[in-house]
Amino acid sequence: MKYVVNTVWSHPNDIDWDRMKEGLEQLRDDEGAADEVTWYEIDATTHGSVAVYSSQEKYEKYKSKLEEYRKDATDEIGAQIINEFQGLVKASI
Repeated sequence: MKYVVNTVWSHPNDIDWDRMKEGLEQLRDDEGAADEVTWYEIDATTHGSVAVYSSQEKYEKYKSKLEEYRKDATDEIGAQIINEFQGLVKASI
């Protein structure tokens, strides 16, 4: 069953989407990464992320690496997670 991780991030400055896209591209060939990742703008300094994994087990195996990426984001650009929601997909179209 698919597993979704949804986060909301606050940035100290306006988001540099070109830089963000470069960071996201690095995940493309990352073993264990989510099957689908979407980042979207909420406002100039806030973005949301939706990551879809093929299973909760896949997410749990990748979680420690994901935490490293999150720490790097915090250290490099000052972004902070302000909300995180996770759960099994029960219905989709």
